[in-house]
Amino acid sequence: MTVSAREKVWFLLADLFVDTDHAERELRAIGVALKQTGFSVDDVETILRKEVAPVCGRWMRSGAIGPWPMFDEEELRQRIEVYLNRPWYQPPPINTGLLGLSGVKRAWRIVRNAMEN
Repeated sequence: MTVSAREKVWFLLADLFVDTDHAERELRAIGVALKQTGFSVDDVETILRKEVAPVCGRWMRSGAIGPWPMFDEEELRQRIEVYLNRPWYQPPPINTGLLGLSGVKRAWRIVRNAMEN
């Protein structure tokens, strides 16, 4: 299966939501990889807020799930596609802002900075 550039962005951004502390160099490497997808910084932030965070953020808010080191890419792709193709009248499951996800906000600042340089 060929992975599209957008799916690569999904997979890279999902790493910001795993139950692992990232070193700054790891986050910078994610930023460099995102830059190589050809998407602008603003486009990647939109994808983060409107496509990845609503799906991956749910796991962060549920204490019952326990720690997880990574997302299964195929399952993640399917969940994001289901979310994006939901009926227009079905509201997003969570606030798509990154408020309340302080670890993701911090990581995104580092990733964004790496993309801009």
